Amino acid sequence: MSGYAIDPRDIRPQDVERATEQAFHAEAALSDVDRLLAEVVGTGQAKGVGAVVDAEGRVAEITLGPQALREGTDGLRDAIFAAVGAAQEHARRQADELLREHLRQAVPGIAVDVAELRRRLGGLLENNHISHKG
Repeated sequence: MSGYAIDPRDIRPQDVERATEQAFHAEAALSDVDRLLAEVVGTGQAKGVGAVVDAEGRVAEITLGPQALREGTDGLRDAIFAAVGAAQEHARRQADELLREHLRQAVPGIAVDVAELRRRLGGLLENNHISHKG
């Protein structure tokens, strides 16, 4: 069995009060994160292709410059995947920093490993990641 073994006889009223206060602050900070994540925009470029994605990695815009149009079908496909991948990575880094900062403010003194948090949440922030299958 995993988790923490807590003996109810060892819990003091001030421990419950402190935990309740921390949970309240964390909940307030995280409720604000949803609004801020909606504003995250990732951008990426590759061989004349520009990509814009939201915080979840969904493509919002693709632009093709003159260089992209000279790449041919395979080159254009590769450039699109590269630009979208770069934009998704940019958005992921922004979202990670946003989460890290809000959790740091919500629960001071606790270090947060956002990559581990994401892994434990089942890839919540990456579930729309596009993979290139060439």
